[in-house]
Amino acid sequence: MSGLPARVTRSARLAFGASGLAQNVIGTCLGVHLFVFYTDVVGLSPLWVSGGLFTATLWDAVTDVWMGRLSDRTPTSRRGWRAGRRRPYILMAALPVGVGVVLLLAPPRGLEGAALGLWFTGSLLFLFSAKTVAQVPALSLLPEMARGYAERTRLAASREQLGHVGDLMGLLLPPALMLALGFRGERELAREAFGIAGIVIGALAAGALLITHRGTYEDPRARPSATPLPEALAALRDNAAFRVLLGASCLAALGLAFVQALFLYVLEHVMGERDPVVHMGAFAVNAGAAICSYPAWIRVSARWGKAAAFRLGLCLSSVAFVSVFFVGPGHRWALWAVMTFSGASNVGFWTLMHALSADVVDLDELAHGERREGLFAGFSALLRKCAFAAAAGGVGVGLWLIGYREQAAQSAETLFGLKLLFAGPPTALVLAALWVFRRFPLTRARQREVRRRLAARPRTVSSLPPARHTVARERLVG
Repeated sequence: MSGLPARVTRSARLAFGASGLAQNVIGTCLGVHLFVFYTDVVGLSPLWVSGGLFTATLWDAVTDVWMGRLSDRTPTSRRGWRAGRRRPYILMAALPVGVGVVLLLAPPRGLEGAALGLWFTGSLLFLFSAKTVAQVPALSLLPEMARGYAERTRLAASREQLGHVGDLMGLLLPPALMLALGFRGERELAREAFGIAGIVIGALAAGALLITHRGTYEDPRARPSATPLPEALAALRDNAAFRVLLGASCLAALGLAFVQALFLYVLEHVMGERDPVVHMGAFAVNAGAAICSYPAWIRVSARWGKAAAFRLGLCLSSVAFVSVFFVGPGHRWALWAVMTFSGASNVGFWTLMHALSADVVDLDELAHGERREGLFAGFSALLRKCAFAAAAGGVGVGLWLIGYREQAAQSAETLFGLKLLFAGPPTALVLAALWVFRRFPLTRARQREVRRRLAARPRTVSSLPPARHTVARERLVG
């Protein structure tokens, strides 16, 4: 496509990857620390935390589709290939994202009970809305910035790799600040540490989004989508590759969300590791292994294809879940081994999921003549976030059912229940994802054929009458 760089430059990959850093520094901090912070430090009931997360995540999921649709229908700016339909929204949302993090991690000290629960839920709703405005357009840039099969894997890997840098920051910053403040179990010091962490993380995420806005690009000739929403959703439904990838991704994301939300509970109560230094070490080993594994996953994808690499990532991720039954107090060697293995394994799932999603968008363009990356990204995020909402609700209810008591020692029965929660649902969900993904139809050869036919197609294809679109859909998607 003329007007766009022939290849994605390193600086453009880093700018696109900055959106992953912004996403993960917030998401991982909240996913790992938020439950424990609000139940054990602030003193909010686990049912309130689960209810707030469930409500806010469902709202976040619904607004993802709206945001994707809005960016698809936004007219392209006339200022050249560095403007576009997506990037203005990233700029607009950068500051609100930072403010939302501060509000969530620094609740007023005078609040308690229902008032505290409403603050928690309201802050989540504000933060998640701002993140949606930034992240759905940012993720929609991937299929347009990179058009080649391997190039998309590299671009997706850049986002995930910088995302793991964000993971390290989000994971390590709260315990590091607690250590710096001389934390010895005092709840007030923990609150102070999380308040400072909110300011730092908010500023970092806002800055990263500004870098994404500045350094990415899109095609100025891309036309706003004119298809009515019911027909656009029908096109998604008819895209067999999209259905399979979406179903598998949602199931696997649900399993991984369970693991993420329960990890600190297992670390502190099952393994007896309450030292923040040990927590920091475990997180660092996990993220470091993930960062180092990207070259290997890119090579696996190049040699055996994205679909095979995606399946391998799912298989390896499931192995780490059941390890909880073989660890206990004092088993630090096992902790380091499991964190290394799981960090490297999860990379295959997340990176290949985004790379495969970019290829799926091409099928829709070939069948219908429009580029609707926003709708695909928004709808995918909707169902994945519904999965995360279900995990948040399930974890809270699960902790309640096994008799977990906040700020208290746990019984032997509760500890065994924690192990079951950590291993059982995630393993079953990942196996279900593998079963769904067995029917994924988009091979490397087929994707290349799709790209060849798109390159040969006149730019006026979007003016084809609906009947021609229907014929194309029946011939190419299924």
